[in-house]
Amino acid sequence: MSYETTNYLPKGVGKRDAAEFAKLLGYKRAGSYAHLGMPEVVSMIYFEEKDYKSWETIELSIGISDDRGVVYIHTRTRVSRSHYDFEMQNRTVREFRRRFGGTAVKDEGYDPGPPIPPAASGCYLAMQRLDWNLSRVNHYLQLNVVLPESNPMSPMEKIWPQFRQLNAEIFISNVLLTYLVSAMEDYFKSTYVAILAYAERKPTILKGIRLSGEQLTQISAGTLTVEQAVAEILPFQRLAAVGRHFADIDQKLDVLAPLMRPYRRRKVNLLDRLEDLVTRRHALIHGMHIDIDIDRETLEGFIHDLTVGISRVYEQITNHYGWPFGLPMSSNFSFSRRQRARPEEGAPCHTGRGTNGEEVPGTDPCS
Repeated sequence: MSYETTNYLPKGVGKRDAAEFAKLLGYKRAGSYAHLGMPEVVSMIYFEEKDYKSWETIELSIGISDDRGVVYIHTRTRVSRSHYDFEMQNRTVREFRRRFGGTAVKDEGYDPGPPIPPAASGCYLAMQRLDWNLSRVNHYLQLNVVLPESNPMSPMEKIWPQFRQLNAEIFISNVLLTYLVSAMEDYFKSTYVAILAYAERKPTILKGIRLSGEQLTQISAGTLTVEQAVAEILPFQRLAAVGRHFADIDQKLDVLAPLMRPYRRRKVNLLDRLEDLVTRRHALIHGMHIDIDIDRETLEGFIHDLTVGISRVYEQITNHYGWPFGLPMSSNFSFSRRQRARPEEGAPCHTGRGTNGEEVPGTDPCS
């Protein structure tokens, strides 16, 4: 569900006038409509990174209306826009009318609701980053272009198992497994930065951190925040270390607790599964060990457990701070799509809920 608006400016106002005013509002030139056969259309975007205000880019285009013969300004945001994005898009419509006059048309866009604290917004954006990172690997698997359906070396592998190291499916699965660990590390690091930026204990934590000259230079240039520099120093792969980092910010916040709860009556909980994932990654990166047991099915199991595990962690954080809980609107979080529990493994499901206790549609990791 996108939200779209169109301003029609009075005759005599040119595209250059509209583009210059859009720049004053904070829009930047980006993209081109040339590939659509409309090179005369000006493309601009708006995204506010400060205090994690924007969740989606506001897309703005300027062209000449075929039926009216005047300059139009069209804006669009996707359904996952933030409160700030929604307000900025509407402000754009108002400011163009105030500056130039003319008329405006809006559709019935979904109001994302009231604003949330910057730290909550940053934690949601960390989930969006995870969603995008998962989209890459899931896209490969869905297209079935990375892992071959047939294995011509199968007869040899039955006699000499070591030949499985030359199996493209085994090799690519091992490589993608290391990618999953990087995606998990990026999530925890991004979430840590968002919470630390507004934490009461930030002065205490910063007191014990020693930044490099290069980091200080980047901070001075505005290309790196202090919180990001701190996160660069700390390890975010081993989950035990991750738990300590968040506890340093807030002793009552235990991000690992939801990973230790039972899941589908398995003997191994999600914490141990994700630790196993990291161990396998280290074996490849530091010892060039190709695990011949990591095939496509095993890889999909790790993807599923990583997605469920991080979703539980995110819910734990939102419940702890009293923030609204909702997962990105993506097929990556349709947990029933892969690795459904076998009858003997079935267990009461952990349902995603908001802070008011109501179920959040599409957030049940066990559905």
